[in-house]
Amino acid sequence: MEKATLAGETASTPERILDAAMRLFAERGYGGTSVGEIERAAGLAPRSGALYQHFNGKEDVLEKAIERHLEAVDDLGAALEMLPLGDLRAELTLLARWNLASLDRRAPLTQFVHKEADRLPTKLRNKLYARLVERPYVQVVSWLRGRVKEAGVEEPDLHALALIMIEPMSSYRSIEQLFGSMPGEVDDERFIETWVDVCLAYARSVGLT
Repeated sequence: MEKATLAGETASTPERILDAAMRLFAERGYGGTSVGEIERAAGLAPRSGALYQHFNGKEDVLEKAIERHLEAVDDLGAALEMLPLGDLRAELTLLARWNLASLDRRAPLTQFVHKEADRLPTKLRNKLYARLVERPYVQVVSWLRGRVKEAGVEEPDLHALALIMIEPMSSYRSIEQLFGSMPGEVDDERFIETWVDVCLAYARSVGLT
């Protein structure tokens, strides 16, 4: 039976292999995962050579699995293209929902990076940093700068502001994913509503609204 892909569609054999590999790499690490285990997790006969019909080997699977996950989360630009909406609350809510959904999509990749960070080649570490951290932060800073320019107010430290806005979401999602529970049983809707209120309070304090 075909399994679901990152986008929720029917998965081809290569896609099943990539999904299975990233799950196992995240759980066990690259060195702790064998080709046979990837084949078994993908619904293929283990140690049958099925993986090699589609990939050059485990390293090739890792590279393509990482790229596939990066492509799945490289959509902040599309979200920002929907702005401005003429309502800062609506814009912040859209960004909050996008970011939490993105954190969900990248969960296996994030877990893998946390587990393997000190063993990753420098080139791969730099690539992951550029795509997972630098690119989205540059995009958020650019959006904030446009808002500041439109309001005609003195520009605050936008890079620090972007960090303060975005990192609490990562912590919130990490707690939920690690423990399956949140203090006060806070859910996404309550978190987003309060996060937006805090951002709006800051925006008012510096004259953005």
